[in-house]
Amino acid sequence: MTPWRDKVRAALRKPEVLQGIAAIAAEWMEEHIADNQGRGANGLPVKHKPLKTVVGQSWVNSKPKGGYSATRLRRYLATVKGKTVPRYRTQYLIQNTSYRDGGQPLRDTGSLARSLGASATNSGSKIKLAMHGNRYGLYQDRGFKTNGPNYIPLTKKGKRGHGTGQNPNKEGLTRGKDFAMAWKGVTVPARPFILPTKADMISFGNSIYLGLKAVLKGT
Repeated sequence: MTPWRDKVRAALRKPEVLQGIAAIAAEWMEEHIADNQGRGANGLPVKHKPLKTVVGQSWVNSKPKGGYSATRLRRYLATVKGKTVPRYRTQYLIQNTSYRDGGQPLRDTGSLARSLGASATNSGSKIKLAMHGNRYGLYQDRGFKTNGPNYIPLTKKGKRGHGTGQNPNKEGLTRGKDFAMAWKGVTVPARPFILPTKADMISFGNSIYLGLKAVLKGT
């Protein structure tokens, strides 16, 4: 009779078992994003931090309904009876916050969750898990810091209308309204979602046990 240990090892080499293990790994990443949490200290769950508020300022000619923080007289030249004469217009300084203010960068667009996947391979007595997904997810998982300058869109127009490396002032975008500049760079906090929490590992172990039990019953 084949020893039980050898049966288990043989089962762990089956493609359907490896695919099931990989599916569970992809699932915990997706759940972390959906629940806005991931693995923190000692394997306990930690909440993801929302995006910080980014504020831009711009001058407008019409008095805004939402209020303003300052006014100024702006001199311009007008044509009156064929002559160029100076005129003055009151302008209002308003604050514009990003359309993503308070959002969750891991799940706002859904593109990261859609890109996630995992694969499992058997190497002797070990199973190796490989996680897949958009590369920026790895930076978000660990957190990062830039030296700047960084272009930050405030409106959807500012996001769609800007090409990397281009001058936004020549793209029909208004600084303070459509975008802001972080001249000294930005600090992005870690938003862990890749590694399993303690609870995930317990669920992971139970799922493997039940899967192997079903496979071994059929042998």
